Amino acid sequence: MIDRNLDTGVTTVHLEGELSLATVPEVGTVIAKAAAECPPAVIVDLAGLGHDEDAVLSVFATMTHDAQLHWGVPVLLCAAATGVRDGLDAFRTYVALYEDRAQASLAVEAYVPRWVRRHLLPEVHSAAVARGVTGEACLTWGLGKLHGPARLVANELAANAIVHSGGEFDLTVVHTGRYLRIAVQDGSTTMPKCPEGPPATSTVMRPGSGRGLRIVAASATHWGATPLLDGKIVWALIRSE
Repeated sequence: MIDRNLDTGVTTVHLEGELSLATVPEVGTVIAKAAAECPPAVIVDLAGLGHDEDAVLSVFATMTHDAQLHWGVPVLLCAAATGVRDGLDAFRTYVALYEDRAQASLAVEAYVPRWVRRHLLPEVHSAAVARGVTGEACLTWGLGKLHGPARLVANELAANAIVHSGGEFDLTVVHTGRYLRIAVQDGSTTMPKCPEGPPATSTVMRPGSGRGLRIVAASATHWGATPLLDGKIVWALIRSE
C-alpha cells in the first residue's frame, strides 16, 4: 500500500508479507516508482515485513542509493520487526532506519525539503495562480533558470485539470535537490492519453497527444501520471542540476 500525504508531500510505502529472492524485484520496483515521482522523501514502513534470509535485505540499501543517485530523493526505513532490524545491521552504513513512522517523519523535516502546496478551484484564473506559485517557488529556492519552463509546465497541468476534471485540485511544487517536481492532483480517474496508451500504474511517459501535454513533455525532463482510487496525479520533473 502507498500513502501520499498532501500536507507534507511525503510518500509512505507499507510493505507486508515475506521478503525473499522471489519478491525482491517487486519490492524494488515499488520503491523505485515512489522515488521516481520525486516527493520530498519516501518512508518505507517495514512493520508488516518478514524475511527468509538477511541477504535479501540488501534491496533497501540498493534502493536508497538509487533513489538518491537518480532522483535526489531520500528513502527512510521505519518500524522494522526485531528480526528485520537485526538483519539490517549489516547495511546500516547505507540505510536510515527509525523506530516508527513518527520518528522518520521528524527526520524528513530535518532535511528541510522545499515544498509548497496550493488548493485551487476549477476556474480559468487558477492556471495563473499555479504559474505564480511555481515561479515564486523557483525564485525563492534560487532556481531562476527554471523559472520560465516551470511556470509553463504548471500552467498546462493546471489547465488540463480545470478542463478535464471539472473539480477542485491541488498543485504541489517540490525541489529534491536534483529535480523540481510540479504536480497536480485532481478527482478524475481518467488518465491522460499518450501514444502508448494510459498507464496502469505510476510510470514515466513519453510526450502526450494533447497540446498541453506536448508542451509539458517538451519542457520537462520527465513527466508521468499516477492513478489513485479517487483520482490521479499528473506530474513533471525538471532537472535542476
